[in-house]
Amino acid sequence: MVQLTEKIKSIPGEFTLEQSLASGDISQVFLCTFNNTKAVVRIDCPAASILSIDRSSEVKILNGVKYLELAPEVLYQNKSNGILIWEFIPGEHPLFNPDRKDYCLQSLGRELSLIHNTPIPSNCSDVFYNAMDLYENLLKKTSYELMYKKAVSLFKDLCCDDRNKVLSHNDLNPGNLLWNKKFYFLDWEYAGLNHPCFDIASLVNAYKLDPAQVHELSIGYGGDQELFVIERLNEWIEFILSLNEIWKISVNVILEELPAESD
Repeated sequence: MVQLTEKIKSIPGEFTLEQSLASGDISQVFLCTFNNTKAVVRIDCPAASILSIDRSSEVKILNGVKYLELAPEVLYQNKSNGILIWEFIPGEHPLFNPDRKDYCLQSLGRELSLIHNTPIPSNCSDVFYNAMDLYENLLKKTSYELMYKKAVSLFKDLCCDDRNKVLSHNDLNPGNLLWNKKFYFLDWEYAGLNHPCFDIASLVNAYKLDPAQVHELSIGYGGDQELFVIERLNEWIEFILSLNEIWKISVNVILEELPAESD
């Protein structure tokens, strides 16, 4: 709590902390008011500095996709203090069912395609692959090493199609997608180069899309329909589920190695 208070004091201008939106081992997220603008602030916990997350790359990517108007605008960053403030976007987390007619999977596919076709800004870290290297080092010579090796082997098999890597969000879960007259993509901390199927399969898994819904998503996305072959996407989902478990285990390893915080 002392560390949080000190970090808040370092924020310039008019700042008021409001309700908590999320609190985890990596960061804490709050609603806030920043220079008379409703906003969201994310404040890193000590474990964030060990994970292979590059906050500067995150901001570069957010600025790089700004013209798409599909992500919140960055209002303030202090990398050394682990603080990022972005504009608040009102809206709802979408549920794709026949009762909703105001948004559709074709729109989501179209907007995901816009992201995937955006050049990644120069001098960005390779966040996804750096994270994979970190997990390997953390889990080496542990009971989880075999799990990691199986996941990496599957990933290499899936990437052997020589598909060009694209700018990927890399964390498309229901909490990171918002609808307000169009879709907004939140929390870009893991964004970077990756196979396009990673994001597509993440959406299929997150929303439990059936083949007809996957087809709708593919129509909006356009381009190569081989990216939407159900059998292949299921293999990607297998990898994503394994990677989620590896991430959780790796975070726990990091937390165990961190010195206890003093009151």
